[in-house]
Amino acid sequence: MNRKENNSFFLPLILFLILCILIVGFKILEQLQKSKKIEKKEITKLYPPEIKPTIPEKIEKKVKKVGEVAIIIDDVGWNLSIIKEIEKINKPLTLSILPKAPYSKKILDELKDKNYELILHLPLEPSPPSQCLDKGLIKVDMNEEEIREVFEDDVKEFLPYVKGINNHMGSLYTINEEKMRILLENIKEKNLFFVDSLTNSKSCGYKIAKELGIKTGKRDVFLDISNDPENINKKIDELLKIAKEKGSAIAIGHAKKETIKVLKERISDFDENGIKIVPVSKLLE
Repeated sequence: MNRKENNSFFLPLILFLILCILIVGFKILEQLQKSKKIEKKEITKLYPPEIKPTIPEKIEKKVKKVGEVAIIIDDVGWNLSIIKEIEKINKPLTLSILPKAPYSKKILDELKDKNYELILHLPLEPSPPSQCLDKGLIKVDMNEEEIREVFEDDVKEFLPYVKGINNHMGSLYTINEEKMRILLENIKEKNLFFVDSLTNSKSCGYKIAKELGIKTGKRDVFLDISNDPENINKKIDELLKIAKEKGSAIAIGHAKKETIKVLKERISDFDENGIKIVPVSKLLE
């Protein structure tokens, strides 16, 4: 076979192989294009055109709600600047206003139409050697009429904006069943709820309030017995734990710089743990 005959044999074979390669290449390209179209359709199903990002980078994870907490901020009325810091937290905190503190009425006027539940922080007599120097103090040695008069004077400027009462101090008063019953009957007349701050573990306030049919609850955690940020953080951890286990919890902190600073730093932890912050009235019995 000469060279000319040899070329005439191999040339068609080479052309055939090239054609096969081209056909296979086109088939592969066609499949890739189909795959992209399918992927685009699936993305469109997940993200309708009106709401989907051009390229969805992240699907936000929704955290299941596992509990609720109420955070009461006590001793509101002594410090105007701390209110601005509390507002930066931007959560429905419950603010407990002292009846006779110098800025109480001004703060009430500023906050009464905002997203806060307001309650009265009623001064009750503590056990010695503790002393309560706040005006409007209700004492164990007062008779029924005196208790009524002081209570009426404490609450009159704050109605109808305050929805309930919690006790300021009161480790002596709240263990006296006779005097607590008198006070709670007056609270009931005003259609207010009562939160027992539990400044004494032997307090009978919660028990008598339930007997009288008053909406009531009691404190689970004091956030700031210590002003040390580390201790406040530990108390917030305890609050989250109780809320997860029980489904709800009531915490009390105070209108102090350290407490509000730590709360601002930790506030996102509540959402991340599935814990919703609610007004305290939502958790009462």
